[in-house]
Amino acid sequence: MKKRMSGFLNIFTKNVWLKVLALILAVMIWLVVVSIDNPVKDQNFTQIPVTVLNGQVFEAEGQAYELSDSSSYVTVVARAERSVLSQLSRDDFSASIDMTNYANGRVPISVKANRLSDKIVSLTPKTAYAVVDVEELGTKQFSIDYEITGDPAEGYSVGDVSLTSNVVRVQGPESIVETIDRAIVRVSVQGMTRDMRTETPIVFIDRNGDDMDTGRLELSRTSVSVSVEIWANREIPVTYSYTGTPAEGFATTGNLSATIEAIELSGDPESLSGVGSITIPSSEIDISGATENYKTTVDISAYLPAKTKPADEEMDTHSTVTVEIVAMNLKNVEVPISNISIENVPEGFTAVIGEGALSVVTSVRGLPDVLASVDGSMLTGKINMEDVKTKNGLEQWITGIYDADVTFAYPEGVYGSGVTATTKVFLRAGEEGLIHVENTPAAAETEPAAAPEAQGGE
Repeated sequence: MKKRMSGFLNIFTKNVWLKVLALILAVMIWLVVVSIDNPVKDQNFTQIPVTVLNGQVFEAEGQAYELSDSSSYVTVVARAERSVLSQLSRDDFSASIDMTNYANGRVPISVKANRLSDKIVSLTPKTAYAVVDVEELGTKQFSIDYEITGDPAEGYSVGDVSLTSNVVRVQGPESIVETIDRAIVRVSVQGMTRDMRTETPIVFIDRNGDDMDTGRLELSRTSVSVSVEIWANREIPVTYSYTGTPAEGFATTGNLSATIEAIELSGDPESLSGVGSITIPSSEIDISGATENYKTTVDISAYLPAKTKPADEEMDTHSTVTVEIVAMNLKNVEVPISNISIENVPEGFTAVIGEGALSVVTSVRGLPDVLASVDGSMLTGKINMEDVKTKNGLEQWITGIYDADVTFAYPEGVYGSGVTATTKVFLRAGEEGLIHVENTPAAAETEPAAAPEAQGGE
């Protein structure tokens, strides 16, 4: 037994230095193998966003800043064992710049690992500095307009549009603020049949007409509430009238035509309910002195009822109105004396148209189709003895035969020729011995010197 124990001791004590050397070699070989299998290496992690700290230091000075495009993201170089690197992604890193360190247009970039930092040998940004552009702050106020998109349902139109607020204040880099042209809200009314209210974002339009990115702007508000009235449409007739008298010898046939005889209106129900027609006043169409068809243009929109408008907002509301004017014809007619009365006969006297006279001839004017059916029996006349006294230069009445003017009343569409018809009137005291005199048909024997004054219609 003693011999056996001695043999074991010899195994461990014999050539000790060789055994220690073998152990060291084994450890070194193990380390080499491990190093070869899991080496320490560098790896790039790209597109890590750069966070800005303490940016308010510029705003306090009335300035704005902007990272250059190349500095908005950074690449991080991490040094660690391969097994560690394999567990990391770009989301495990963050980068930042502190604006209190700004100098000469750049700021140092700091990076850090959000996990496994204790196993990372080193971590550095590939770009050491971020480039920062600094400029003055600009502030401006804009009116907010609205833009309607789409179309309401058939038979409906967009009515009044109102915004809860119509201004917005903008602050940001002056170079951006100065490119803003206007602010709008876009509201879709596609297929709508009733009033609507919606919260709508504000859109800024640049001078080229393009929508702008407002990411770098501070806005007093980002949206507004918009109310849109949806109005029903209704076709309304348009009526016209005219005033004035055509030139002498001319008359209107009464025919009036217009390029707009009806207009489709859009309006709230209350405003449209009481509208029977749109009336164009006669003062808009004055045919005074016309010798041919009278034409004029009337803007219908000036006479639309309140809270209404054309359903088609692009409609031309100017209507061309034509009133037919024609020259009148001349015709002689015999008016029976039974149609002629004598007025203001002096007391104690009797006045009659010359005994045996059956008619008084006069000339009339009118449109051809009207004159064709006119005869003397359709006219009535009168003689005023006061006018007879003046015409004949009498200071007092005495029995005699006097020239007398006859004033006629004409049926509709018939006018005087401008030449006065005359006859003889016998005046005597009492009732006996009337004297027969012949009428003087001057109007029938001579052409009138002047045309009649035709009357216009309304």
